[in-house]
Amino acid sequence: MKTKLLSLLLALLVIFSLTACGGNGGSDNIIEIGDYKAEYKSSKVVKDSEDNDAIAITFDYTNNSKQDQSFLWAFTINLKQGEDPLEYAAVFVSEDSYDFLDDATNVDVKPGETKEVTITYKLKDLTTPVDIEATDLFQEKKDTLTIDMSKYKGQNGRIV
Repeated sequence: MKTKLLSLLLALLVIFSLTACGGNGGSDNIIEIGDYKAEYKSSKVVKDSEDNDAIAITFDYTNNSKQDQSFLWAFTINLKQGEDPLEYAAVFVSEDSYDFLDDATNVDVKPGETKEVTITYKLKDLTTPVDIEATDLFQEKKDTLTIDMSKYKGQNGRIV
């Protein structure tokens, strides 16, 4: 239970962190800052614990540093739809579980290894693109990625 609370608190910390200028600029489906890389795999519209529409974005996170590092400590992540920042969404793995879909973001990854991680945020709407901005811990470097929401059409915004 402590791990889940810590994971939730760290995710909230990520949401409320400030953004900075400079860095790589987004390249296709990869966010890369220093020794850390997150390759975009997929996204889907889901319902959060409060029955709001949320987006679950899955990455392959690779730690190329010399020490163990979790996704949440490697990147400070901010999401926006237009000018509106998106808030963290608590999304459970299933109805009968207290595990969050994004629990893996707080797990340390050994140097040279890759782990699948998912981040979850509440959506403002199902049409506006979602802009992801990642910075390093000191907000000196930045990389970006945009998710086109036009593929989420029909059946309450779910992929058809």
